[in-house]
Amino acid sequence: MKIGELLLKAALINPSQLQVALMEKNIYGHLRLGEILVLHGWLSQKTVDFFVEEWPKLIQDKEKRPLGFYLKKASLLTEEQIQQILKEQWQTSYRFGALAVLNGWVKQETVNFFLQYVNPDALQESSRIEKALRENPRESRGSSQFHSFKLVHKQLKQDLIDPEDLAEFDLHFDENQWLTPTKTPQQNPVKTRMRGHPMRG
Repeated sequence: MKIGELLLKAALINPSQLQVALMEKNIYGHLRLGEILVLHGWLSQKTVDFFVEEWPKLIQDKEKRPLGFYLKKASLLTEEQIQQILKEQWQTSYRFGALAVLNGWVKQETVNFFLQYVNPDALQESSRIEKALRENPRESRGSSQFHSFKLVHKQLKQDLIDPEDLAEFDLHFDENQWLTPTKTPQQNPVKTRMRGHPMRG
């Protein structure tokens, strides 16, 4: 697979960016496609080098490594981000890829691309996860998003599903809100007092 098609499949560039890069490659014959993408600021040089030099070897390797290993090697996650994900993973029991997407650091398509090689069985659960999402639609933005996310995860556990990656679906959660607990609306103190002291007729 050519480098442009590979990066497109990994959702690291979009079709328009690839088209522009190919046109400029024809104009400036001395530049490679990856160099053009880097010059535009669409990708880092380390990411391009990873897919050109290391990825072909890694997919042939029978020993599969954790998802974070590949994302770090591709310069898509930093060591600090990985450590934060591992901490959140310990607190929530969610999968690594799901947390990476919910934090807004990688796209779900990118996680899926790597999972095809790291853990293909994870993608087989996509239809059942999608069903759980339909049965527990997002109510509104804000704290209810976290509540809906908990409902989905609870449903998956009830169905004995191993949700290898909720990152397979764009949940559109705000990364600043998804860890915020759902707040219980406060009762009106005036109405509470009135119920405790009914008016005499």
